[in-house]
Amino acid sequence: MPITTEVYRRATETVTVMASIDDEGAEIRVIHERDGEVLTDTIPEWGDDPQAGRRWVARHREARLAEGYQLAEETEGPPR
Repeated sequence: MPITTEVYRRATETVTVMASIDDEGAEIRVIHERDGEVLTDTIPEWGDDPQAGRRWVARHREARLAEGYQLAEETEGPPR
């Protein structure tokens, strides 16, 4: 599965979203950090419906931007 990584930043907070989506399904991992300390590390979306995974990523992006986060990085592959 190819992995797309999005990194959002706001002040001292970083939210990293790693989405692995293909024809067989989706797995999405979200890591929320503040001041370099991991607050949460979750897999909020997992299943055999790739469209559900794509919708989750789009809704999450809209919500983070509405909360004042900035999309700092978007890459194919794991975070650097």
